[in-house]
Amino acid sequence: MQIPFQQLLTAVKTLTSSQKARLKQELEAGKHKKDGKAAFIEMLLDGPVFTEKEIRIIEENRKSIAKWRTKN
Repeated sequence: MQIPFQQLLTAVKTLTSSQKARLKQELEAGKHKKDGKAAFIEMLLDGPVFTEKEIRIIEENRKSIAKWRTKN
C-alpha cells in the first residue's frame, strides 16, 4: 500500500494517545522480528572494519613475531 507521507502524517496526528502508543509498540516490534541469520549478517556488515594502514601494521607485527620465534 502506497500512502503519501503527508497523508500518513495527518492520519497519525489524529490518533488518540493510546492508539499512538500501540502504533509505536507495533513499529518497535517490527524491528526485532528479523531471523537469526539476517540479524547476524546485519551485525557483521555494520561492525567495525580495519583500515589499510591497520592491516599493514598487523601484518608487520606478525612478521616480527614470527621472526622472533624462529630466532629462539
